[in-house]
Amino acid sequence: MTPKELARADALDAAEEESEAPQPAAVTAVTPDASASPEAGRMSRQALEGPAVEQVQQVSLGAGIALVGLGIGFLAFRMRRSG
Repeated sequence: MTPKELARADALDAAEEESEAPQPAAVTAVTPDASASPEAGRMSRQALEGPAVEQVQQVSLGAGIALVGLGIGFLAFRMRRSG
């Protein structure tokens, strides 16, 4: 067999193996209500609403920028002392 025929046969074998692979079964998603859980109370875990998520992201970004600034300032003072 020529190299082209070998490559074609290998490609056909690979295509047959892919078609024989089992397909994953579809799973339905079930989201229980917060009131149905045994911990449904004031301290139970619940998803945040849209405005709350935006506020948390803004606070995290601001805190990160402040920490970067403090780190750069610390390095500046250390370099100034060593020089």
